[in-house]
Amino acid sequence: MVFTHLELEPDERIIREVRRHWIVLLGHVVLTVLLFIFPPILYLIALAFLPDKVAGGITNHFFITLFFYALWLLLLWIVLFINWTNYYLDVWYVTNKRIIDIEQKGIFHREISNLRFDKIQDVTVEVRGVVATFFKFGDLRVQTAAENSRDFTMKSATRPEEVRKLIFEMHNKESSGVSIT
Repeated sequence: MVFTHLELEPDERIIREVRRHWIVLLGHVVLTVLLFIFPPILYLIALAFLPDKVAGGITNHFFITLFFYALWLLLLWIVLFINWTNYYLDVWYVTNKRIIDIEQKGIFHREISNLRFDKIQDVTVEVRGVVATFFKFGDLRVQTAAENSRDFTMKSATRPEEVRKLIFEMHNKESSGVSIT
């Protein structure tokens, strides 16, 4: 559990932690690796077609080229770090009384929202594509009955159908007045 200091009510307990699927982070890592090797591959292609100009240019400006490549790698590392932070810190906690949505919007910007089960109007699951179907992830959206509230959305959630069933089960217990422990 990421947030060990959640403010839970005395008789409240966490039932399920919902995160985005690991394949989302894998996509960011693969893209970063491709962008990491793009400049050397571009250099080798240019060297094959324009050997005199490219080899002479790199030799004459080796340190400038190395500086810009290092700057490129630093930029890629920062972007990967931001993507990992957003992946790791975006989480839903389904408790026996409510849903706690923790959304990391930036490095130093986090938004925490709560939704009680009696306020839930609908839960929608959208699984798009073969990869999402095979790996069992999709978008999970919880709609509320209030006019001015926003929908709770978790993009690429792991096993969204199981989470939808759990939320409806908790919603039905809450609306029937059954004590949830």
